[in-house]
Amino acid sequence: MTKNTKENDIEIKEKLEEIGLDLKKIPSYLTQVEPISYRVIKKYEQSSEKVYKYINIKDIEILITQSDRLDEMSLKYKKAKPLAEYIEKKGDENLEEFTIFNRMLKDLDLEKLKELEKQQELFKENIPYEVKYKDNFIWQIFYSQATDKYFMLFPSNETRTESLFYIIKKKIQAHKSRKKEMIFVPICDKEYSSAILKRTQITDLENYLWLFTENWPAIYEVYHKKDEMSIEIVGQTATYDKIKSIYKITLNNKEEAQEYYKLVKALFILQTYDEQVYHFKVEIGRKGELEFGLGYSMQKLNYATLPAFIQKECAHIYREIENLTDKIVFESETLELLKQTIEKQNEEYRIKEKQIVTFLECKKTFFGKVKYFFGSKKNKKSDEEKIKEVIKEKYKEEKEELTLSEVPILKKENTIEELLKFCDILKEREKTYKNIEMDIKAAENKKKNLESKIKNATLYINEIESHKKSIFDFWKFTNKDQVNLLVESEKQEKEESKRKIKKIFNYEEDLEEFGKQIDDIQRSVISQNESDGIFAIEQELPVFQIIEKDKLLKKDKEKLQERLEQLQEQYIQEGIEEKGFDIFGNVIEDKTKIKSLKNNKHREIQKDIYKILEITPQTTLEEYKSTLVNYHKLVQEAYGKVIVPIDMSIYVASNQELQGKGFEIFNISPQDAIEQFQTQEKAIVLNKVNIVEGMPVIFYTNSIYYDNIHKTLPLGMDVSSKVLLNLDSFSIKLISRKDFRINYLKNEVENEIKNIQVFEYQLENKKK
Repeated sequence: MTKNTKENDIEIKEKLEEIGLDLKKIPSYLTQVEPISYRVIKKYEQSSEKVYKYINIKDIEILITQSDRLDEMSLKYKKAKPLAEYIEKKGDENLEEFTIFNRMLKDLDLEKLKELEKQQELFKENIPYEVKYKDNFIWQIFYSQATDKYFMLFPSNETRTESLFYIIKKKIQAHKSRKKEMIFVPICDKEYSSAILKRTQITDLENYLWLFTENWPAIYEVYHKKDEMSIEIVGQTATYDKIKSIYKITLNNKEEAQEYYKLVKALFILQTYDEQVYHFKVEIGRKGELEFGLGYSMQKLNYATLPAFIQKECAHIYREIENLTDKIVFESETLELLKQTIEKQNEEYRIKEKQIVTFLECKKTFFGKVKYFFGSKKNKKSDEEKIKEVIKEKYKEEKEELTLSEVPILKKENTIEELLKFCDILKEREKTYKNIEMDIKAAENKKKNLESKIKNATLYINEIESHKKSIFDFWKFTNKDQVNLLVESEKQEKEESKRKIKKIFNYEEDLEEFGKQIDDIQRSVISQNESDGIFAIEQELPVFQIIEKDKLLKKDKEKLQERLEQLQEQYIQEGIEEKGFDIFGNVIEDKTKIKSLKNNKHREIQKDIYKILEITPQTTLEEYKSTLVNYHKLVQEAYGKVIVPIDMSIYVASNQELQGKGFEIFNISPQDAIEQFQTQEKAIVLNKVNIVEGMPVIFYTNSIYYDNIHKTLPLGMDVSSKVLLNLDSFSIKLISRKDFRINYLKNEVENEIKNIQVFEYQLENKKK
């Protein structure tokens, strides 16, 4: 027997002992298998686990199939054989199966088996917060409805075998101890039971929640230890400025689920009907659930308050319809009056036009022409009064018709259907009112032009002796003011076309190109020493903020000394040799060493904070302080060389409001700003600062983190999305406050709610 064979035998023996399995004395509960009848009804999708359940391990039969995990279910089930066929040695009859079992035993990683045990122990107290958990794919457990049996269908070609041997181990332990051994696993290829929500309702709920969160939720049926079932909905949503948070909704019974379904469906119907009026926002609740709200004040909506909300909206829209109806009738009267007036003006203008024609034909009868002209005037006041009386009578009936027609009755309890009818009528009335207003504007312009024409016609006739006696001159003179109106309109259009539409910076979409643009600029204007100083500030901001003080107190010097000692200790622990004079300088590696930065290859060396700050075990406090002061001056000189090319917002998370002094590091991404702030507190202050195009800012681009000696460093902001701001250069104004929540995962079963307090500021450059 070779050495390798002996080692293999010892390894297999150790693993069998860990599992508690003796192949020479196999217990009957592992060999006696009841027949399992399973009907494959569809192609099994590996990611389609919708049902999770606690199962007694004693109730799980083990089948092994000579196939791959990703093979079709029909093939895997066809090749399946009971575990006994693989563990009972029957000579040549099952030599292949026995050899396969030994190979699977050899593949077993005992460390992973122990991790699996710890994981399942954790799940005995609480189900995973997101239901689906890490490596859940290793469980291949199915349910046979025909025989009411659970079975594990384990592929023999699977290299990760810990789940198979976990089931075997726990079966043995459960029979020995005569205790229930429960396991929380996904049930493969099992559809929703429809006990709480119908399958169609679950599909609808996925679509509805996507509208509000813009992310697909995962919906599971979960059977707990006592076989109680709940619906668990897990997803992700944006909260404030695209900061993402997970959410979880638990529906414990049919009544609760139906109420939630009706709430989300109602809000979906309203928002898809009119998104401008009913644009519902979502926030994270105190328990990590989704809260729905409407408007700036986020008026909270749930199933209990939904009827009152619908009734309030119906009453509000009903009043709007009444008010709009009155306006329509009034404006219709105004429009009709304008039409009648325009008709009279047209008549008056035609009379004047006729006068000039008559005048031109009867040059010698001037006094007769004048008499004809004055005889054509009417009493405008009496005409308008008559018109108004006619119009009032005409629209009295129309008002009654508009008020009564099509408008549903406002009841004590109105439905969504009636609310939508109210909305339809309001939209129609708004459209009618808008059309009338446009007609009135057009009529007013026409009236104004006719007034100008009549005025000019009167002037022309009064001064006719000084003009050429031509009808063409008459038309030209009376229409002269209309040309000015056209010129004024064209001028206004040109001014409007000159207005700039400013681009809004979107860090998710624009950061890649923006980073390349800024990095290219900074490489050309920021020196190597200035770049080192900018890097040092990012690494050691608290000590630089001490250096910025006008006078250092005793406690400040103590903090500097404490930080120096920490750096020196880290320097020793990391095994860095004392540098002294380095003949290599920054060329510490040859140019053949290839690295990668966001899939872009380069040969550059990442900067070393110990080297930049000249840290050695012998560095004194004065030397350390002098280095910090020198870099601080260099960064101040560099500040102003780069300006921001677009309006944007930057963020810093803290435990206090923005202090507004000295250098401060912000982040373009609010998500990163929050995640990088380490705190045990449940409340985080997120300071949002709005900077505008042209303000001085330094960005932490790739060239700040690497010595680009070989000129191979890719352009961009791939290391971080941080920026450096000198707040002494700006005046700061607080413009808004907002609170929201984020739901974090502490581990697989625990979550934590963080309260985020946002303080939004506007910066302005200080006058020099």
